[in-house]
Amino acid sequence: MFVIVAISSSASAAETSFNGTWSIDLRSKTEQESRVECGLATFVLVQNGNRISGDHTFSTPGCGRLNEGGERTVKGVVVGNTAVLVVTSGRNGAVVMGKATKDGTFLLWQTLEEIRQGEPEGDSPLILGKGRLARQQAHENNP
Repeated sequence: MFVIVAISSSASAAETSFNGTWSIDLRSKTEQESRVECGLATFVLVQNGNRISGDHTFSTPGCGRLNEGGERTVKGVVVGNTAVLVVTSGRNGAVVMGKATKDGTFLLWQTLEEIRQGEPEGDSPLILGKGRLARQQAHENNP
């Protein structure tokens, strides 16, 4: 019985792959039509078993404020179709914990709590609070 559970748990993890680039356009419809630059939140995730690592970026529409998280600024663990992630802001060092739930080709993200405040205090870490991110397709020349 234990072996069957272990196999089915492993198969479930493989079916719920968080691997890939996930993003959301944060621009208003008017900003999109005007082709305003930036205004995206992105997670690039690599899953190895039930562990996740990766990076993130966040930019406000018009590129006024940026958080280029950097390599390994996202770490977490997968449980079923949900990943609990800890994200460190490259902007001010703030650390937040959130959950990402797979829903088809989408990733539903929600920040749960701030673990550590950034420096200077009061500066936004620019980490997505909540959103429905779409998996980006790899291009043939850019896998």
